[in-house]
Amino acid sequence: MEMVSDSAVSDRQKEHCAVNTMRRMLEKYSNENHIDFEEAFLEFASSRTYEAIFDFETGIWKEGPDYFMDLYEEELTEQSEA
Repeated sequence: MEMVSDSAVSDRQKEHCAVNTMRRMLEKYSNENHIDFEEAFLEFASSRTYEAIFDFETGIWKEGPDYFMDLYEEELTEQSEA
């Protein structure tokens, strides 16, 4: 199986991938935390994790929903300890 380089993937494709993965992560997060999807999305959209996902230089857009959620929960833990 041949790997596709990041440069062969357009920013639009990266964004589509990131949005779909983020959506799956937020569905899981909202279910586990018993909050509405919209509320979870609004909170997440103001996070550093959200910014990192859409900063395609980081490569985080290629990861799965569990990775996104781990990053976000780590960020929330850091905020609560500060």
